[in-house]
Amino acid sequence: MTATGYCAARAGFMARWVVMTTLTALVAGNAWSQSTGAYPNKPIRLIVPFGTGGFADISGRLYAQHLAAAWGQSVVVDNRPGGGGILATEIAAKSAPDGYTLYFVSDGPLVINPFIYKSLPYDPVNDFTPIAMVGATTQMLAVNPEKVKATTLREFIAEARSRAAKPMTFSSSGLASPHQLYMENLKSLTGIELTHVPYKGGAFALQALTAGEVDAGFVNHERSVSLAKAGKLRLLGFGGAARSAIAPELPTVAEQGFPGFQANPWIAIVVPRATPRPIADKLETESVRIARDPAYQKQLFNIGGDPLPMDAAEFRERLRSDLQMYGKLIKSLNIPMQ
Repeated sequence: MTATGYCAARAGFMARWVVMTTLTALVAGNAWSQSTGAYPNKPIRLIVPFGTGGFADISGRLYAQHLAAAWGQSVVVDNRPGGGGILATEIAAKSAPDGYTLYFVSDGPLVINPFIYKSLPYDPVNDFTPIAMVGATTQMLAVNPEKVKATTLREFIAEARSRAAKPMTFSSSGLASPHQLYMENLKSLTGIELTHVPYKGGAFALQALTAGEVDAGFVNHERSVSLAKAGKLRLLGFGGAARSAIAPELPTVAEQGFPGFQANPWIAIVVPRATPRPIADKLETESVRIARDPAYQKQLFNIGGDPLPMDAAEFRERLRSDLQMYGKLIKSLNIPMQ
């Protein structure tokens, strides 16, 4: 993609976010007027873009349990892994806009894929209505203590600069994965050089870090704390806006001199674009209530997540911001579009 084409594409994304709510309301009003019966009056499908057992699946099931309990209707989790979330996102986009198919989406399919793939079978802006953000899984910057001497982020930056002739390495769950992009963002902010070593998934990337195959990486905060206590990792910074409750002594990356830095892939609810406004509003109200429920937040925390409730307006603004950030970052990396 040329620089001109990239700028035009990004401007198009931003413009479409501005007009989408008005267009949706006009299209959806007639559909709602033709509906019958109280919503919901049958089971709801929750599409999850990853396989069973991972954080996205477990947190999706947690949300489904709370929604089912609140509404007295079954919420069936439908795992659709594959293609970086493309398969699940296409299915969700093309589902009936009746409120009975929800998409439990992470940031990758909506704000990263548009800058990685030349062609997508869905439009991340025009095909969906944002409902609410219901959590995140904040990452921690970690190093292998046998390979890196640094005990603080500032020391890590200094050590990386001193080893510029043979740069330190970092692992990620794959090319253009959020884990790579978090570290690339840190590199751009600090001016350090690190060599990227992609692996086929987060588990392999973490294993490589603990085994000493690489020097550093961003890892899930729950796993990283337990591994740090076992002496297999050393933690240098938390990727959230505030310190972690399970490691309050660890400063955030932001407070160590890099304000605004975030490494917290989110989980959220979206629905097909033409979903009637009254249904979308009801879903938003209930999803925000769930995301703010102390019981839900405690359960989310116990599986490695963090509370990050946002209503539709706040979520939409986060989408705008992330599209800008990832678009600029990915362009700067010269990653070939697939």
